[in-house]
This record gives sequence, C-alpha cells and structure tokens, in this order.
Amino acid sequence: MRKVPFEFALACGLAALLFYLFALVAPFLDISVYGRFQLAYLATGPWRLNLQNFANVGLLVLAVTIIFPGLKLGIMLATLIGLATRSVPPRWLKTIFRYHEMVAPWAMIDVYLLGFMVAYTRLTAIATVHLDTALYLLIGLMVSMAAADAALDKEAVWRALHEADNPPAADQPIPQPVDHRVSAYVGCLTCGMVNHASPGARCLRCHATLHRRKPHSIGRSWALTIAAALLYMPANLYPVMQITQLVTTRSFTIMGGIAELESYGLWPLALLVFFASICIPLAKLLTLAYMLIQTQAGSPGHLAGRTRAFAIIEFIGRWSMIDVFMISILVALVHFGQLAYVRAEVGAAYFAAVVVLTMFAVSVFDPRLMWDAAETPYIQAPRAAQLEPGTR
Repeated sequence: MRKVPFEFALACGLAALLFYLFALVAPFLDISVYGRFQLAYLATGPWRLNLQNFANVGLLVLAVTIIFPGLKLGIMLATLIGLATRSVPPRWLKTIFRYHEMVAPWAMIDVYLLGFMVAYTRLTAIATVHLDTALYLLIGLMVSMAAADAALDKEAVWRALHEADNPPAADQPIPQPVDHRVSAYVGCLTCGMVNHASPGARCLRCHATLHRRKPHSIGRSWALTIAAALLYMPANLYPVMQITQLVTTRSFTIMGGIAELESYGLWPLALLVFFASICIPLAKLLTLAYMLIQTQAGSPGHLAGRTRAFAIIEFIGRWSMIDVFMISILVALVHFGQLAYVRAEVGAAYFAAVVVLTMFAVSVFDPRLMWDAAETPYIQAPRAAQLEPGTR
C-alpha cells in the first residue's frame, strides 16, 4: 500500500458515505393530522412534485439532494482510495476528478437542512410533526462532508495523480520558476497547473483543454443573466404554493410566506428567507450586470472590489434554494385532501429557474476579464512580451 497524506479526508468521506446510504432508505419525517398519518423519505418530495406536474422542479430537487451529493462523494472516494491502495493509480481517476469541482456547488445538503427548518415551522402549524432517522443522518452527512472538504488538498491530489503517471527520473533537473509573463504559459482552468503550451492544447496534468480565459464568457453570462432577470418578476409575483386547511385554501407568494413567518413571531426565519429568496437573486443579477457592463466598457474602477463581489455572489448563490426545498418537503408530507393539502404553484418553477440560471451565469463569467479589459500593468506585461524587438 502506498502511503499518501489523505487519510483524514478519506475517513471523513467514508463516514459521509455511510450517512448518505442510510439516509436514502431511512424515513425522514412523519406527521399526523386529525388522526391521519403520513411518512416521507428523502425522495418523496421530488416524487410528489412530479405527480403535481412540476417534474422539472422535482428533478432539480432530486439532483441537488441525492444525485450530486452521491457523485461528489463517489468521485472523492474513488480518487483517494485509488491513490491509497494502488502503487500506480488507474488513469481514469484523473478524468473523474476533473468533475469534482463542477459537481461540488450542486451538492446542497446544507441548504436542504435550512429549507427543512423553514418547512418545520409551517408543518407545526398544520400537524403534529415527528423527526425521524434520516434527518439526523443528513446532519451527520453535512458535517462529515464539510470535514472531508476542509481536509482534502486538491493540489496534493493532482500532484499525486500526476506523479503516479510521471515518476521523476533520478537525474531530472530541478524545475525552474515559471515566468507568468511569457505568453507560451497557460494556466489550466481545471487543475490549476501552469502549462508551457498554447490555448487549445491539453493540460499535461489533468488532460483538460487549455484556455486563457473561459470561452465566450461575456456572451454566455449575458444570455443567462438576461434570462434570469426576465423570470425574476414572475417568480415573485406568482404564488409558489397553495395550502388547504379545513376546506380553506390560501395561495402564497414568496413575500407572502415571509410575512406569514413574521406574523408567527419567527422573524429570524423570515429574515433568512427574505435574504435567501429575495436579496440574493436580486444581488446576483445586479452585480453580474454591473460587472459585465464595466468589463465591456473597459472600466479600471474598483477592480479589487468587483473581484471580491464576484467571489461573494459565487459563494452565496446556492442558498437561494431554501424556498424550493421548503416546498418539496411540504408537498411530500401534507396531502390529506380537504383536511390539509399543500400544492406547488407556478411561481416555484419560475423561482427554481432563476436560481439555476444565476448560478450558471456566475460560473461561466471569468472575473479576470475585468482586469484584461481595464488594461492593467499586470495584463500588459504578457502582451509586451509578445512584441518583437523594435515594434514597441
């Protein structure tokens, strides 16, 4: 067995896998209303959304609560176990580990648990609620996945994978420092390695296609931002769910749900939902539009501030899913006919689309373009290096 410095990350990942597998089959919540009983599992919400003709929303919830967390764990564990148990790890580990960073933002167990907190306050107003096994398993999964992420040194993983394929020779010269001003060097957007190659070539370490900047970043980000902006108004104007209790039916928009939470005296949760469902999507849209306009205008102002703002909206964007998760939990449990029934409404589909589109818009935007467009001295150095003597 080859010793590698990934033991703690591997242990946390294996613990997370156990929590994950048991959470899939254990009951999540059960409620009783007027003597009638209902039990829900983790997959019940997506299934009920599909029955209510919201298959797209149900598929999204299924993906970010079950599929992507499983993929993220599978990729990490396959890579670490391959490094720990094989003197020469299989080459396909490089291929699958390239997708770890892509999948990670879409594994939303932590956000799902916040959505549960909001759903729980609504459920207690309708029924008697009993917390079941899968809820505690999800908490364990969230903690163990966070510990694994904190312990996982991705650069060390890439180096170990690369060294396994390319063992250093005894007489190999000491690598010289990389001069980032030379135009022939291209940083890999996947593994971070600086390659002495041209754009379009393959990275020597992870074999991804090399690009100086994300391809068609401005155009793709504008298209996704505009699409999300067009859906933002109906997402807030149309009701996101309908609650029936004792033959009385009420429809709730996002703001209506926030007002109801505040009326119950649950202002911390009301502030959480207001921030996650109203402020974050709007902030992402406005910030992205501002950055895109400033980039196309070549503005040199507030570059550091804009870069920090981009990092913030990239980090907080996924938290807007709280309302979508809350709806999926309610429709999974509350279906007792005229006694108590929760149904998703069209606003939920619009809002889910806004969240997904803004996350994609952020992911395809390359913040380095802001510095390129401003023609800072940092960017001018490689351009100057491309000029032949006597042409400056």
